[in-house]
Amino acid sequence: ERALSSYDHRHRFVSSFVYQIPAINVVLRNWQWSGIVTAQSGAPFTVVNGTDRANIGSGPVQRPDVLRNPNLPRDQRDPQRWFDTSAFLQPAQYTFGNAGRNITLAPGITNVDMSLQRNLEFREGNRLEFRWEVFNILNRPHFDIPGRTAFSANFGRIFSTAEPARQM
Repeated sequence: ERALSSYDHRHRFVSSFVYQIPAINVVLRNWQWSGIVTAQSGAPFTVVNGTDRANIGSGPVQRPDVLRNPNLPRDQRDPQRWFDTSAFLQPAQYTFGNAGRNITLAPGITNVDMSLQRNLEFREGNRLEFRWEVFNILNRPHFDIPGRTAFSANFGRIFSTAEPARQM
C-alpha cells in the first residue's frame, strides 16, 4: 500500500495582492482592489474494481490490473476521458489486481478571487465599507474526481465540479 498520499498536491501556488487605487479626485478616493490567485496540481486517487474477482466477498476494495501509466498528457485530457481507461484490465478470476493505490491524478485547479472596496469615513471614527467580491472571476470549471470504478459506464469521465461557478 505504499503510495502517494490522497492529499498530495505536487505543485501549489497561492498569492494575494492589495492595490490602493490612486485618488485622482474625491470620487476615486479610498478605493482598494485586492485578490487571491491559486493554482495547484491534481491529487492522486485510486481506481477500484467494481466486481469481486478475488472471491473474498464484501470487504477491502479490489483493484484491476494495470498495463501502463494511465495518466494522459495534458492536451489529451477532457471531461469525457480524463485518463486512459484502456490501461486497465480485469484480473484473472480468484486473483487480486496489480494496480497500485493512488496511481491516477485528478484535475488541478486555477482560481482567481477579487474584490473592490471603498471605505467612507464619517465623524467620530465611524466608517462605512462598500465591497464587491467576485469568486472564481475567470469562471473556470474546477472538475471533481472522474469516475474511478473500473469498467463502469462512467469510468474515466467527469460529471461534476468540486467548486461552484463564478459567484458575486
